[in-house]
Amino acid sequence: MKTISKLSIAISLAVCSAGLSAKPAEYHQWIEQMKEAPRGPFSKVQWFCEDGSVHPPKAYACAKRGGGVQHGLLTENAIELRSQGYWIANLLAGIDAKEVVSSKDFMDRYNQLLIEKFLITADDGWILRKALFYRGAIQEEDEREGARELLTEMAGQSEWIGVRFPGLRMGVRMLPHGKDTASVQKVRQMAASLSEQDKGFRDLRVKIHGSPDAGDARLVRDYAANKNDPAKYLELADEIDSVYSAPPLPQLLEADAKIFSGAPWLQNLLRTAAKDYDANKDPGHRYAVTAKLLADLRSNLPKVKSPSARLRVLDLSLMVEADNFTSSTALRESMSEASRKTRVDWLEQAALAAYGTGLINKRSLEATKQSLSRLDQDKLPLKNYLQELGYLGHVPGWGTQGLRFQFFESMQKLAEIEPLALHFIQDQLRGSSLLFLSQTLDSLARDGNRLAGVKHKFFGKEQGVGFHALNPGLARGTLHTKVDMNNMEAIQPDGIYVLPETISDLPPLAGIITAGEGNPLSHVQLLARNLGIPNITADEGLVPELSKHDGETVVMAVSPAGLVELDKDSARWREIFGADNKAGEVIIRPDLEKLDLGVRNFIDLSDLRATDSGRIVGPKAAKLGELHHHYPDKVAKGVAIPFGIFREVVLEKPYKGSNQTVFDWMVEQYANIHAQPAGTEKRKETAEAFRAELYDIILHAKLGDKFKQELKAAITKTFGTTDLGVFVRSDTNVEDLAGFTGAGLNLTLPNVTGFDGVVDAINRVWASPFTARAFAWRQSHMEQPQHVYPAILLLRSVPNDKSGVMVTQDIDTGDMQVISVAVNEGVGGAVDGQSAESLRIDTRDGSVKLLATATAPWRREPAAKGGVVKLPASGSDTVLQPAEIEQLITFAKELPDTFPPITDDKGHRAPADIEFGFLDGELHLFQLRPFLQSGKAQANEYLINMDKALQGNLDQEVDMTGVPKS
Repeated sequence: MKTISKLSIAISLAVCSAGLSAKPAEYHQWIEQMKEAPRGPFSKVQWFCEDGSVHPPKAYACAKRGGGVQHGLLTENAIELRSQGYWIANLLAGIDAKEVVSSKDFMDRYNQLLIEKFLITADDGWILRKALFYRGAIQEEDEREGARELLTEMAGQSEWIGVRFPGLRMGVRMLPHGKDTASVQKVRQMAASLSEQDKGFRDLRVKIHGSPDAGDARLVRDYAANKNDPAKYLELADEIDSVYSAPPLPQLLEADAKIFSGAPWLQNLLRTAAKDYDANKDPGHRYAVTAKLLADLRSNLPKVKSPSARLRVLDLSLMVEADNFTSSTALRESMSEASRKTRVDWLEQAALAAYGTGLINKRSLEATKQSLSRLDQDKLPLKNYLQELGYLGHVPGWGTQGLRFQFFESMQKLAEIEPLALHFIQDQLRGSSLLFLSQTLDSLARDGNRLAGVKHKFFGKEQGVGFHALNPGLARGTLHTKVDMNNMEAIQPDGIYVLPETISDLPPLAGIITAGEGNPLSHVQLLARNLGIPNITADEGLVPELSKHDGETVVMAVSPAGLVELDKDSARWREIFGADNKAGEVIIRPDLEKLDLGVRNFIDLSDLRATDSGRIVGPKAAKLGELHHHYPDKVAKGVAIPFGIFREVVLEKPYKGSNQTVFDWMVEQYANIHAQPAGTEKRKETAEAFRAELYDIILHAKLGDKFKQELKAAITKTFGTTDLGVFVRSDTNVEDLAGFTGAGLNLTLPNVTGFDGVVDAINRVWASPFTARAFAWRQSHMEQPQHVYPAILLLRSVPNDKSGVMVTQDIDTGDMQVISVAVNEGVGGAVDGQSAESLRIDTRDGSVKLLATATAPWRREPAAKGGVVKLPASGSDTVLQPAEIEQLITFAKELPDTFPPITDDKGHRAPADIEFGFLDGELHLFQLRPFLQSGKAQANEYLINMDKALQGNLDQEVDMTGVPKS
């Protein structure tokens, strides 16, 4: 690292040692002050010489000191922000690219560098708003040179032309490093910035963002003619001209072909594309040529060995993308005259462009092409038409999730001090090839819905695509689009929340809208499905429209067939909700006659069977014991602590030294709570005070010497030692019941090591059903809430390579011959809401349908000293391998014959929900429960009527050569 980097580190350390600290709210104020400060984040300008010396800004100050660079010196506030991981005021002049790229925190620093570039363009300079005019603070030529060195170093590494390709390509576009290229994103960002400053410009901004074309430059100039200070508007108009008036693409391709004289294959690729492009001036033809070229350039980039040559190929790719975008603009204008078959062709080309520009990966591209191939017919049934369009509706979400893999955690970090950072991915997508793909897909989806007589509704407007239903349900509540992810306690049970990702520890709420692709098999999704909480994913592009209704009372309806309606509350809705009744409501009703609290010895997992569930232990231990009986090589060893021991150690003890037991006190408190009017603040306060006290009693219950001695003996007998790691899992009598899943409500402590660690964990796990979150989800559904008994399962840690959830049913169609799978790398994959590889596997022929690739940035691995560590995920296109898929199919087929019947609350056969893992290619099983859906959602009259239009219409044929009605 060169002088400037060493100096920055030294100053940062000095500031940290001085004890400076502030909360993000104060940091945000610092950012606002920098926006208005004449020097922004800089205090003064200095020369930084290669010999380590620093000098005032005088000519040739470093001439005799090995050279150097001149730029602004950061203020103490800016240095403090950087020391806390907010990488603002980034300068690339004089960097040692090799050392910077190899640093442990480079990924986050690089991400925040690009997000800052977005903020500077979109927010009128952001913290450099005034500093851009501070002479000498930023040396443009030095910044370009630094950026070129950085990007060249990155281009030389396989990771950055592989799984991190989207991040590298975005950097090539956003970091000036040579000749400027026109940018659709820059046009969008400049328009957004102007509309924030000038409300009158907002209509033009909407036009530029939603349906851009070359004529926008004239519209902007006409608008600027009436402004006293038109400079910024004219700058935007010039940028629009640059996008639509680039040099002819064949000329650019030929120029680069001459440069790549050492790579004949690349010369041939470029010249063939140039010839094809020139053969026909039709926009559709040119769109196809440029889309294919984008995909070819990405696929063949690893064959280019020189990092600088790779950078040049990426620069060329940006020019091809600009031409591809202008061609798509012309196609959009003629869409009303295009046949269905033509639009399907456009979708394939848009998918190629999305792959070539890094928005989807190779596996997603192939899955998209397979779906499109099934639409390549002159006629096909409407059912098939709708089915494939529904599948293709995942593609925009894949683009979102791919960018989240690279950028989301950095966005969240920077958003703590600048909320606009959360718009970064949305901005990148709206100016990308996915814009035309989404518009084309929307036109076809609207067509399919019209033919079927149904449609999605979005605040009074028909919506073709942009939604994907995860759970059916009907809810009314306040819409919240600005959620503090660090303050889950603020979530209200009557709220409908727009969340940036699937969250594992959500408290009760009325409805869930997840931006991007959700994980339908995470614990919170399973719980929402069980309780009839409507849950959908929404494309990033819909978030701004949703934000317009933030704080309003809205209605969210999701039908069993996947139709979505969002609407403002009204008298009509109040009538519908008034007519709704409690039929189908989930009631938690454990079998108290079966309960045996007299068993007070530690139990080896191998001695348990499914019939013990709700009797002496919960379903985790009982059903794993059953699985262990049938599959001893697939289930780890374990020890169970039954309900009776909890009753003895906690509930039978005196309450605060009185003659009353804790259990008697608890019964008395529940009676007191239920005697107060439902829904009142007094009742809520009383219930919370009771819950908190009970939680504290359990947490501090004393485990006597006898308990510890017998536990140590049981652990030693089962595992052969106490020096090992175990998962300490809560296992209550009020989960995995016939009508209630309770998935993820209670605590599992992963990989607890050593006997003392296990003892310390027991009270925490016992108490976990009485955390505020678990208590809130459960209590409104319980008839006799005093009868909650936690058992504990100590299950030996298995360091899975990958893990996830399997449901022995297609959760979308109900097909019992198809299994639904969500899986990630590492332990605990998919259950906590990570963006998982989502598959549908047909057990009849082994075919696999991809719904999403894994884009969680981290995997978890058991640590030698206990707990788990987060390590970077590989980012591979594929998690489950063919041999592993075959094992899941075999297990799913065998399960009905080897395991006791799995049923719902009506005694009907229910699919199984299984947590599994693979270690070195071998299947391991960790939990089995019934997969439960909400009877209320399935039986709701309004939701049923939403789907009625589909009945009788699906057998009609669709003429793919015909033009959809507008």
